[in-house]
Amino acid sequence: MNLVKLLNRKDTKFVFHYSKLDYLLERLSSTYKLLQVNDINTFTYQNIYFDTKDNLFFNQHHNEKRDRYKVRFRQYSGTDDCYFEIKTKNNKNRTIKHRLKVEKNTENLGDNEARMIKDVINISSQLLSPKLKVNFNRLTFVDIDHKERLTIDTNISVKNGVKSKLFDQLIIAEIKQNKYKANSAFIQILRDMKIPEMRFSKYCMGMLHVNKDLKYNRFKPKLMQINKILQPELI
Repeated sequence: MNLVKLLNRKDTKFVFHYSKLDYLLERLSSTYKLLQVNDINTFTYQNIYFDTKDNLFFNQHHNEKRDRYKVRFRQYSGTDDCYFEIKTKNNKNRTIKHRLKVEKNTENLGDNEARMIKDVINISSQLLSPKLKVNFNRLTFVDIDHKERLTIDTNISVKNGVKSKLFDQLIIAEIKQNKYKANSAFIQILRDMKIPEMRFSKYCMGMLHVNKDLKYNRFKPKLMQINKILQPELI
């Protein structure tokens, strides 16, 4: 895992119905190694996302702006490690992650987090507040050459303190590479399964499902795709 941290990377995502997961895992078994910690291979990720009062980061994504940001605390169940993270999608469509190890997952931004926010985004942390909790289970794979990392997320749930939504039939698979390589075994397997690439943000989709007052016109085609995936008669 240390060889494939890939904090500066190219991300490619795929979204599909839970019914296709077993076949995908079977195909992956010959070319990828599954992360295990103390004989456990499925881990819970607990995330708290922050945004401004007028939802600056959500709107950046909706408007397809470069650069754009996601700000969150993330706790890993396998090790109980917790990090404060800022994800940047830059104008070259690369994902850059800044991380700060912290003691626990919290809804409060301290001095260290404030300095990182100022350094990376150049805004005051006082403008940010917790907006959404996003939890999911994750399987993590590394290819046999240790050049790419795969994640498969299941049981995605979101809540904002008032409303909640469970996406228990939706799978988010992602490959993280230093440079995009279409000949990756993972990408070829997904193409064989006729699962197309899809840009997808758990934060943005979660916000849309628990808030009524957000603009979403540019997300409409993606919402229609997700609804189509979740209709069993179309699987």
